[in-house]
Amino acid sequence: MTATFGEENEMRYPYSAAARATAGFLVGGLLALALPAVAKAQAPKVLLIGDSWAAQQWEDGSHATVFGVHGAQHHLVVGETTTESGSTAQEWADPQRLAVIAQALAANPQIDTAQITIGGNDFLDAWSTGLSPAQELALQELIRDDLKTVVDHLLEHRPDMDIVVSLYDYPNFRDTLGSLAGLVCQPLHTSLGAPTPLQLNTAMMSFEAMLADSLTAHPRVNLVSHAGQMQFTYGLASDGIAPGQLLPPGDPSLPSPVAAMRDHGFLGRDCFHLTPAGYDVLVQNLYENYFQVRFDTLLKSPFE
Repeated sequence: MTATFGEENEMRYPYSAAARATAGFLVGGLLALALPAVAKAQAPKVLLIGDSWAAQQWEDGSHATVFGVHGAQHHLVVGETTTESGSTAQEWADPQRLAVIAQALAANPQIDTAQITIGGNDFLDAWSTGLSPAQELALQELIRDDLKTVVDHLLEHRPDMDIVVSLYDYPNFRDTLGSLAGLVCQPLHTSLGAPTPLQLNTAMMSFEAMLADSLTAHPRVNLVSHAGQMQFTYGLASDGIAPGQLLPPGDPSLPSPVAAMRDHGFLGRDCFHLTPAGYDVLVQNLYENYFQVRFDTLLKSPFE
């Protein structure tokens, strides 16, 4: 049986009936208000930059899904050349990668917002439970400096653009190591020093807090945290935690729920990446905490 549009949207957008009803009301109202803007905004306005979390949002069409629910589908997103799974902040700070970003801006002159997701691979490549506090801080600062190079490059080319840094939710090494996908996740977990969820999540949140303090001093740079979004949305059935019970940032002693982790079929669940519906939750969080105001033409007139 073929699902209706509403059923498809419900499967992809796992919120409460009340939230979906509110979204439906917003869609109706916003579509009416947005009609004059559609003709003026057919070119991409948002550039995605970054690693697998950015690439999978781009490939899964997460922004189109969430923006469409809110009547903001005319704010188009592009990320074909500026997202790559496995890429690092260090690589994006290299002149050759910066040139790719510059080319994407030149090809899309109406872009005035960038969403950046980088640093996770740098962190996973170098962090471990054996680092001293001074070594961990040095690693954070190294990644921050590379990220800042990308931010400065964007602002150099478009001084009036806005930038939102969008990072990560908690991984799940607790429930995924026993599958075939665990053949990839297990060596990574070992290289990290076999951290508990609390150790890894605390390190992630410390890194994010440092970035927030450093980068958002610039008035055009924003950071949206996603810590605990998957726990809040899906709950953790195996721990007796219902959806909606843990408000973000959730419980850092627990992983993201396995239901939110990307499903590789017979290989099992991913330890780090999200399902398409999980990325929709993440982009919904971005919309509520950044894009909704960014798209408000009264507050952010460059969009129209």
